[in-house]
Amino acid sequence: MKTEVKLLPDIQVQVAIALMLIQLVHKIVREIPGAIKMGGPGAIVVPIFAGLLVIGILLLVLGNKWGLILGGIDGAFMIFQPILVHIIFAHPDQNGIWWYPIFPWTQAILIIYFCRIAWKNWQ
Repeated sequence: MKTEVKLLPDIQVQVAIALMLIQLVHKIVREIPGAIKMGGPGAIVVPIFAGLLVIGILLLVLGNKWGLILGGIDGAFMIFQPILVHIIFAHPDQNGIWWYPIFPWTQAILIIYFCRIAWKNWQ
């Protein structure tokens, strides 16, 4: 009986990891400094979601599919975050660009989509 050693996760999981990594970098470079500058609950909530992404990525690299759940949770938060910040709390975007939320929404939809596909096809 031959045992196969799997060094890389399936391609769907690799895509989910890549998208989560892109979002983590976005949070570190833009969202965390912006949330700290604005103050309020976002200064705590955004770093918590960045931490969830780190944990999710690590779980996936270690072969634990629950990292996909953390990616999906972060994706869902990313859909509502611009609505909360820019519409409900009425903070203008840092660059004054009204269409900027299209980027995090696109990332969120892709993260949720690929986390769902990877979950369904988990071996």
